[in-house]
Amino acid sequence: MSADDYEMDEGDGLPRELVGSWAKRKYALLRRYVDISGKGVRKKWLQRPRTAGATFIDLYSGPGRVRIRDTPEVLDGGPLVVWRQALECSAPFTQVFVADAHAALADAAVRRLREADAPAEVECGDAAATIDRILPKLNKYALHFAYLDPYSLAALPFNVVEKLSKLERMDILIHVSVQDLNRNLRKYVTKDASPLDTFAPGWREYVGDLQRPDHYVRARIFEHWRNRLKNLGMETAEAAELITGTNNQPLYWLAFVARHSTALKFWERIRDLEPERQGSLL
Repeated sequence: MSADDYEMDEGDGLPRELVGSWAKRKYALLRRYVDISGKGVRKKWLQRPRTAGATFIDLYSGPGRVRIRDTPEVLDGGPLVVWRQALECSAPFTQVFVADAHAALADAAVRRLREADAPAEVECGDAAATIDRILPKLNKYALHFAYLDPYSLAALPFNVVEKLSKLERMDILIHVSVQDLNRNLRKYVTKDASPLDTFAPGWREYVGDLQRPDHYVRARIFEHWRNRLKNLGMETAEAAELITGTNNQPLYWLAFVARHSTALKFWERIRDLEPERQGSLL
């Protein structure tokens, strides 16, 4: 956590994150998905007798509030975007779990959620640790939505996604850092202990010739990652949403992963349709 990326919020005295303007598009897509899935499935599910409920999980929550850099614009962060939209469409989650590697950020997120009347619980630690503490608290028969928003590939262990995938009714929206791989590809492929070993175990054997051009190696790494998801019984949307920076530089993909086709159909309906905003996961 860099001090340059956070400041105190004058409203509640808790930390808030400084982000680029492109974060607004990410939050818009997140809001749309919570809305369409709430109206399409979750609302009816919650009205069932003896319902198992619906759970939201954010393992990289940050403080729950952000400000757009070089502007006065303050916004809800990911967990608050999800909770408020779930309330707006009358399909609130019955359990909310937030976690972050930094205790001050996790504490800020859960305090803000509780202030908004969310049934929020909090864990502190990296995702590989917090997922093991959260999973035993989940009702396996509930609807589940996980939002994974790390800053690097190393912070997104494949076994975190694997553990989430064991829940039958699980949708996952994943931030996959294109910028990290573009900047660090050659460093990553030459390291004995590479961050790619965490992100996509077995990638070396799948890629094969590492002397091939960068675009080929990157495509093979992500193809392998997607194939591993399929082997877990999960499907990815054919196109990922490409989030770009102020100079149109690729920053990350938002990859949607789900076990059931209905969720994928919802994502297809709400995602941006401009070709330049799409990226193949193959």
